[in-house]
Amino acid sequence: MMSNYEFKETGSRNIERDGERVRLVSFRGNSPIEGDDRERLNIDGAIIVPMMDYFQAGMNGELPQLIKDKVLERLTAREQEENAE
Repeated sequence: MMSNYEFKETGSRNIERDGERVRLVSFRGNSPIEGDDRERLNIDGAIIVPMMDYFQAGMNGELPQLIKDKVLERLTAREQEENAE
């Protein structure tokens, strides 16, 4: 379901987490336009990404894919946790 979403960075900034400088990336995921536009589900959120991964993805034009991969990774982990309970 989420694999068809298009992700965009809406903002980002450097933060420190556990003594390490990382990038906090805010994003919006837009559902593909199919059928009634009123049933469209968009998601907003933020992820933490290592600085080098962020800048490398930016240089390669792959930031939307990096965001998508991180979101899917978190959703999959959450789903697995719920199924384990």
